Amino acid sequence: MTKAQKNFVNYYIEQDFKNATAAYQQVFPKASYETARRNASRLLTKADVQEYMSAVIAEVLQRDKIPLEKRILDIWLKRAFYDPAEIVDGKGTLLHSLEELSRRGLSVCVEGIETRINAQGAETTKIKLADRERALEMLQQYIWMIKPQTQKIELEGLSDEVRARLALLYENETPEPINPANVEPQTGAPDYE
Repeated sequence: MTKAQKNFVNYYIEQDFKNATAAYQQVFPKASYETARRNASRLLTKADVQEYMSAVIAEVLQRDKIPLEKRILDIWLKRAFYDPAEIVDGKGTLLHSLEELSRRGLSVCVEGIETRINAQGAETTKIKLADRERALEMLQQYIWMIKPQTQKIELEGLSDEVRARLALLYENETPEPINPANVEPQTGAPDYE
């Protein structure tokens, strides 16, 4: 594997795997966007690049002692218990920039933003928020999956109410579906236009 390919992988990982084209252009700044897009896609399918990427990720997780399970659990907790009023107003307009939502840890609650221009030239933006009901189901499945284990999950930064709900899920002998209507007044993934 070449040094350039390793640099590409490192840039790609640093960007949280969001933009392979930009990572390629970091290594090869003279490459056109289209060339970078094609070559980045090809690089990501090469076995040696995938092996190197896996090794780098494993090293980072080991070195920084960041359990992947904790990160995933944190994301599902945010998606399950977020308050839509912290993200959009009553008209469906984002209250904060995406950078600010990310800083607050709420960007994982926004599944998509789509802007369209109608025939009259007016622009409408559709914001799709995370499906809280699905996130609660995923949390319930995770809790039942780890229940036989004695491992304790650290749930830093959660309110007492959320901790109590999760404890009830964990202690139940038979898994029952969670009714999100009992958790938050609004459920599902509302689309705002």
